[in-house]
Amino acid sequence: METTHRCKHLVTKLWIPDYDPDGYSASTSSSSVRVDLTILWQLEHQWMNLASDGAASIISRCVVHSLALRLPLLDYQVFMSDHTSHQMLSGVLSSMGVDPNLHDRIIVKIVAFARSIQNLVSHMDAGMVFPLQARIRLVTMHVRNERVLIDLATRESMIENEGRGNGMIPATEISIKTLKTETILEGESCMICLEELGGGSEVTVMPCSHVFHGSCIIRWLKQSHVCPICRFEMPTCSQ
Repeated sequence: METTHRCKHLVTKLWIPDYDPDGYSASTSSSSVRVDLTILWQLEHQWMNLASDGAASIISRCVVHSLALRLPLLDYQVFMSDHTSHQMLSGVLSSMGVDPNLHDRIIVKIVAFARSIQNLVSHMDAGMVFPLQARIRLVTMHVRNERVLIDLATRESMIENEGRGNGMIPATEISIKTLKTETILEGESCMICLEELGGGSEVTVMPCSHVFHGSCIIRWLKQSHVCPICRFEMPTCSQ
């Protein structure tokens, strides 16, 4: 059963890197300030865990495609025309393999940033060149909801127990509170949320020696008194 939700997020960052103005003086005369624009296009995957308490954490990330393109020097006035800037930048993005459906959103941000530094440009001499960098990332988020995972596992346990005529019986509060915690030396996985437990992680230990995230096993035992791995039975009020 699918427990990971996927969504895409476009991230556009623009900045003027540190530079030596003398190093960017044009070697040929020009009647306008020019722009040395570099665009970095990335496709990235991120895996995120959404814990039962609402805390989000990135488990891992992977850049599956990266392409940088440095454009020929542009006349700064190009960014003053909506039509010209859109036509030019759309062609560049197409050559980089960017989905045409994303062009408008990206171009609007590039043009807006270029126009926002018009005051800076107005103080530069004609023929000067300044660098502008744009980093565009299309991030596919794989969000794993810990609460959903726990609920699914509990539901499966409920079905199994109902089939045996036991029903869902929670463990006693006292037995839950007496569970021990320890720091593991080697990595393994919490078999409730499936998130990796790295070496040095603090875990909660069941009497059967299976270890879990504290929040995961406590939530589990408040609904089912059996270990989700080996079916070891914790004390219940009916015992």
